[in-house]
Amino acid sequence: MKRIAGRLLLASPYLSDPNFYRSVIYMVRHDEEGAFGLLLNRPGQITLDELFSDRLGRPPKRSDPIYFGGPVDGPLIALHTLSGLGDPCGPLSSEESLDGDEDAGSSPVWITADDDQLTVLADRTDVQVRFVVRYSGWGPGQLDRELGQGGWLVGPPDWPAIFGPSDSLWENMVKRVAREILGGILNARGADDPQWN
Repeated sequence: MKRIAGRLLLASPYLSDPNFYRSVIYMVRHDEEGAFGLLLNRPGQITLDELFSDRLGRPPKRSDPIYFGGPVDGPLIALHTLSGLGDPCGPLSSEESLDGDEDAGSSPVWITADDDQLTVLADRTDVQVRFVVRYSGWGPGQLDRELGQGGWLVGPPDWPAIFGPSDSLWENMVKRVAREILGGILNARGADDPQWN
C-alpha cells in the first residue's frame, strides 16, 4: 500500500457523497490503522474573533474563518507553518516517504490542537495557518479500498494551495493532477510517435 500522508486527496468528479463532494483533503496520517485528514475547502461562518476574543480578553490579530475538516466530530485544529509548534505532518514526517527521502525532520507543515498553541497562532500574522474544526477519518483499509475504486485522486503537497484561497482549490488541483496523468501517459507511449497524435 502506498502511503499518502502529506499529500492532497481530491474527490473524484464521480464521488457523490455530500460530505466529500468536490473536496480537497490534506492527509495528515495514512497507515495500517487507518487514515486521518483535514478538508481544506469548506470555510464556515465562524471566525477566530468569535472563538478567541473571550479567551484573550481582546480580538486576536488574525480573523481567519474556521474551516470544516470533515464529518467526524473533533477539536479545533491548526495546520500551520510555524516550525516546532505541535507535530510535523508533512510528507517527510513519516517513516515512509513517497520519494524515499529519509530527511524526516524537514516538514514544512505542522499540526496542533493544543489550546495554548492555538492561542499563539491566533496572534501570529507572520505564519500560514488553516484553522479547522472536525476532521475526515477512515478505518483500517477503508481509504485504500476507496482509492482502488477510483473515488479519489492523489495530488502533490502544494503549500500555496493548502493555505491559499479555497473557492477554486478543487478545480485547480484536479486540473493539475489530470495534466500530470496525461503527461505520464504521453511520455510512456512516446509522444514523438505520430500514430498517437
